[in-house]
Amino acid sequence: MGIYNYYHSNCNCNLQVGSLKKEIIVAIVILIIFLFIATLDPSGPTELVNEKNISNYSNLFFDYKIIRYPTSAEIIPATEENINLGIVTDPWNIKFGVIPGNGSYVKRYINIKNTNGNYSKIKLKVYGNITPLVNFSKNDFVLNENESIAVEVNLYTESAEFDNFSGEIDVIIKAPKYDFLKIIT
Repeated sequence: MGIYNYYHSNCNCNLQVGSLKKEIIVAIVILIIFLFIATLDPSGPTELVNEKNISNYSNLFFDYKIIRYPTSAEIIPATEENINLGIVTDPWNIKFGVIPGNGSYVKRYINIKNTNGNYSKIKLKVYGNITPLVNFSKNDFVLNENESIAVEVNLYTESAEFDNFSGEIDVIIKAPKYDFLKIIT
């Protein structure tokens, strides 16, 4: 018992352990901040696209493929007159055309296939004054390797005034560079 008291009375063990705890906490906080910053998705567009555009972006942990689609709609008063509506057959075209207002809705589809060698997280975003009118049948989901899906892009006119609307729809494909990142993707 005397040796135990002598040893502990002559060392600064509490000071060393306390200092070590602080260093570990600081290191963990720095690591969390670094991971948060490194996992942020790319920011939105500075200008809206006029045609389909594909870009790639990479950071320390993830590879991104961003497919940007132009979109637009003209909402007109619903009348009993005949309205000439066009049919768009381009698979990448998400322009809704002329739509009668007062609760009409139109669907388009985006076909997404994961061609990465691993699973990918898919997120769809809308920009421009068309944003409050558009929603997706599925968003913020994971696609496994070689899996594909058709996502409905719906435009509802119920809350819209009669006007022209434009914007862009981005499909953000986020693939982790390392398997351990599947948890935070």
